[in-house]
Amino acid sequence: MSDRRSDVQDERLERVARLLIWEGRLSRARLMEQFGLSGTRASEWLKEFREARPEWVEWDSRLRSLVTTRAAYRAIEKSEAAAVELMGGAEPDIGVLDGDSALILPWDFSRVSPYIFSRLRLAIKDGVRIGFNYSSMSRPAVHSRVIEPHSIIRAGRRWHVRGYCFERRDFRDFVLGRMSDVLLTEEASSHRSAEDAKWNRSVKVRLVAHPALSAEQMQLVRREYFAGTAARSTTCRGPLVPYFIQELRAATDVERQLPPDYQLALDNREECKEWLFPT
Repeated sequence: MSDRRSDVQDERLERVARLLIWEGRLSRARLMEQFGLSGTRASEWLKEFREARPEWVEWDSRLRSLVTTRAAYRAIEKSEAAAVELMGGAEPDIGVLDGDSALILPWDFSRVSPYIFSRLRLAIKDGVRIGFNYSSMSRPAVHSRVIEPHSIIRAGRRWHVRGYCFERRDFRDFVLGRMSDVLLTEEASSHRSAEDAKWNRSVKVRLVAHPALSAEQMQLVRREYFAGTAARSTTCRGPLVPYFIQELRAATDVERQLPPDYQLALDNREECKEWLFPT
């Protein structure tokens, strides 16, 4: 019986640890919300976690919550087993990060730093600016950026943060895997997601079977993707359109992008043209 109690306690500690690592802080209210606990039980979980892993948290009197220490991130970086345990498997679902909540990362090919993820999440939750070093394909040399983030998005295999960029003086997307030296500031954000016109633009995307397929192949594709109908339409935020099409591997130029590499095709290219990646 004692072994069973120990296993239950270990599982409970891991659940709390996952929440702490990805969100950057813990509070009684958050545990009550996430795990359906009473106030008393949530306090017991917090006490148990602090006793088990005291070096992982420190009290922030201003936020009235426990915040994650660098020691916690160093601990999982040193241990691949701990990283897999905390970042994979049955991680808690904590919503879609669009304004003030978050999606937990699976431990997969993207391998995004939980420290960076948590700093971005805290910046969004607290409405503050964040600074970091960045590299991109168009500008591979490391350079500094300051943004006011409003959403974290998983687009295909990679995670992005969207926010107002002071260098570009506009809202932009940044790949989390290309960020480093992330630093939270105490400067309040002055640009909100409601001001991001492109982000709030709803774009219709209509997909069909690639016209170069045979009639039998078209029927197969329609059964697989469209429940037998001739096409499927969905709506997508403007900046996410190219990632959506890329993930589905849908042709945007049916003369050049041919089967078998492309089985789907974008049927309303002109409507989506301004959002597409160059072909």
